[in-house]
Amino acid sequence: MRRRQGYTLIELVLVMFLLILIAFYVFTLTGTGSQTYLRLTAKQNLTADLRIGVSYLNVQIRKHDLQDALSIRPDPFAGLPALVISQELEQQTYLTWIYVYDGYLCELFVAENAAVTPEMASRIVPVDELVLTPLADDALRVGLVRRTDDGQEERFRTISLRSGGIGP
Repeated sequence: MRRRQGYTLIELVLVMFLLILIAFYVFTLTGTGSQTYLRLTAKQNLTADLRIGVSYLNVQIRKHDLQDALSIRPDPFAGLPALVISQELEQQTYLTWIYVYDGYLCELFVAENAAVTPEMASRIVPVDELVLTPLADDALRVGLVRRTDDGQEERFRTISLRSGGIGP
């Protein structure tokens, strides 16, 4: 009987083909898994931003829930609805504007008659739209909307007002 000294060319080609096929499937699975992970992380971040923004609005409204302290007005830059909190400090009226500008929920604290610019505001979280709806039963419905390639995400909350509602 003859002893076999090595592998034939067909055996080597077959083994190489199987190794390439396995490597292709491993890299495809890894790529798909990482894309799925990135999509889920982006969605979680977006949801967290909306949750933080609505919680921020909730805290500000509850903290300043006084007679005629809250109002809804057009913001000074784009004319979109903004929540305005009025308060007296050292015999001067100050306004806190909460509005959406340039893709962010912003807060601007200024004296009532002060000149304002967009750069003066603090950015809170990225959002596309602020929804403020006064309800008849002394409540305010607040919401934030963020548009994505897949549609939009939104988060709303209804806040009861002890002071009797939104002022003029």
